[in-house]
Amino acid sequence: MDFLNENLLTILILLPVIGAVLTLAHQMFWKQESQLKWLTLGFTTLNFLVSLALFSKSAVAGPSGYFFEKNVPWIKAIGTNYHIGVDGLSFWLVILTTFIMPIAVLSTWHAVEKKRTAFYIFLLLLESAMIGVFVSLDLLVFYLFFEASLVPMFFLIGIWGGDNRIYAAVKFFIFTAFGSLLMLVAIIALFFLYADSRRIICRHF
Repeated sequence: MDFLNENLLTILILLPVIGAVLTLAHQMFWKQESQLKWLTLGFTTLNFLVSLALFSKSAVAGPSGYFFEKNVPWIKAIGTNYHIGVDGLSFWLVILTTFIMPIAVLSTWHAVEKKRTAFYIFLLLLESAMIGVFVSLDLLVFYLFFEASLVPMFFLIGIWGGDNRIYAAVKFFIFTAFGSLLMLVAIIALFFLYADSRRIICRHF
């Protein structure tokens, strides 16, 4: 149970990625596009069922006050950890994401006629990135998941969007690229401000 509590969020992030890899492998070796939607529906449904474990009464808040918390060193040079967890808000955002994704697959059951493999892969990768965004407790981890969510969104809009999909995709890219650049600058500024303040405190003590 401790293993599940500590790694549940990581499992929720990785399951759609595994589904995307298997979807690609299925298309490469069996070339049966008609089964891709069933494979995608199966993985999104499985992820939703796994996410119901978040309701477990045995979950205990971690040292930072978050549930299902996992905090392991990642990039020690800049003090970045793979730190994830959920609170009262992100809990429901994760549940909502895993609940909506099977509905999204069903809603496009007969609508997607071209490049089905790419569509379902992008859909699964988007789910993984969105869950990562909602559970991230480290600023750099959040930024990377946020950036990862923009890539499948760009292609989903640009390839399977409406009549003005190219215009919408370009506009989406410009706005998100500008916002992401500002966010990156803010993260770098916070890192140096935090590093300077820590050095000042160390000199005093």
